[in-house]
Amino acid sequence: MTEDSVHGGSGLEVFRLGEAEIGRMIGTVNHALADEAHLQDRIAIVRAGERLTDKLAIAAESGWFHPMLNDLLHQGVSVVVNDIPVTDAIAAALGQHADVPPDWVTQQNLYITPKQSQGFDPHCDPHIVTVVHLYGRKEWTIFDKALENPVYDAETQTIASESERLDVRTKIVVDPGDCFVIPRGLYHSAIALSPASVHLAVGTAGARAVDYLWTMAERAIGDAALRADMTPEDALDKARDFIAAYPLEPIALPRFKRATKAADQVASSFSFEDVLDAL
Repeated sequence: MTEDSVHGGSGLEVFRLGEAEIGRMIGTVNHALADEAHLQDRIAIVRAGERLTDKLAIAAESGWFHPMLNDLLHQGVSVVVNDIPVTDAIAAALGQHADVPPDWVTQQNLYITPKQSQGFDPHCDPHIVTVVHLYGRKEWTIFDKALENPVYDAETQTIASESERLDVRTKIVVDPGDCFVIPRGLYHSAIALSPASVHLAVGTAGARAVDYLWTMAERAIGDAALRADMTPEDALDKARDFIAAYPLEPIALPRFKRATKAADQVASSFSFEDVLDAL
């Protein structure tokens, strides 16, 4: 991290993971990338904000990820691998350093970006994001715009429009081992400065009141009696009875099951560092 990369008053602080912690994260990533049988449905590719995933064709049963990654990066295409397994060690490290509740950590997505490439347009996320930088250098732009507690739905626009002018709050340049937290709803973008850049985006979200209401609505839609035509008064009575009888229970956190194997301690046949060093 550059000494002057975080401007005063930005509210974003960069911290560094210890060597053992960053080693465990890299081990987890390489172990996941070596499991090619489970990669195909989790890969997305983008270039300059354009989603190209539907053009991706994977024919080989094994040995395809390394050459595909090399080819895409040479074409200036960013590669995203969703749902890298979360381990208890990673959740605990984030809880210690980033003040993120370990039982709120929900998922990890891996972003591999070629030099001077910006995979995504300025956007915000409906959850807290902890950026864990693993390889190369990357510059993050944090904009002076935020949505209050956004969620993914038809009404919420989390991607800035092309005509929208966003004021820059601060810029952050990160190196391997650097981490920082992007609050939920804060707009941001990033660009790789080295031949390739790799980071984990760790999504963190607690339970939300609307989660219970959505769950109730989904259950109600499946009940034929609640879909019947009736007078407004009868419909209101039916709805009240349903709500009163609904067995609300606390939502389990995290939302995604933790890795059952200690993937960060298992030797992997794949090394993304070797692939990227050869670029």
